[in-house]
Amino acid sequence: MRRILTKLLFAFMAVGVFALSYYLGNRYARPAMANLQAFPFPDPQPVIDFQLVDKNGEPFDRNSLLGHWNFLVAGTMDHRQCRPLMFRYILAWNHLAGEPKLQKKTRVVFLDLARQEQDPKELKAFIDFYNPAFTALTGPFEERHRLARQMGIPKQVLEQGVRCDSQNAVVALINPDGYLLALFTGVTDPAAIAHDLRFFQ
Repeated sequence: MRRILTKLLFAFMAVGVFALSYYLGNRYARPAMANLQAFPFPDPQPVIDFQLVDKNGEPFDRNSLLGHWNFLVAGTMDHRQCRPLMFRYILAWNHLAGEPKLQKKTRVVFLDLARQEQDPKELKAFIDFYNPAFTALTGPFEERHRLARQMGIPKQVLEQGVRCDSQNAVVALINPDGYLLALFTGVTDPAAIAHDLRFFQ
């Protein structure tokens, strides 16, 4: 009888280990490349050197990107246009709540592309409305445009004015080592954005 009970106990333990492994494997499995909605770069590109200013009036350069997963959003500060897009990335950020370390390392960096350099106080009011954990950038026209060009935004579009609405937005993913990994264009599902971020981490 003891041998039967012992065998049953080991059988139940084996089933339990298998079930737990299966659950964890599906819960934390890295998404497949075929399931991505983002457009990965064939070869990650190091972000160019630039000198800008953040929402607190502090210098912000390539080194400021290090240590974070950065969703670099390009556009102009217009709540009416930007609201759907910004809320989408807030929801994507919220999808990471079950992975607090990843969520803490993830932020939106809004690159303002207005023709005139903005007051950091205006940037702060704009971006903090959405999430104080995010930041926004301004600075010399040439510096902002150089960074935007690396994101793949054509010169003609920069001259006409870059909108940050749902249809025209360009959002670049930059990893904690300062490399441009992918572009999110027209991705409307916050869960898909969070899903794709997990692929790259």
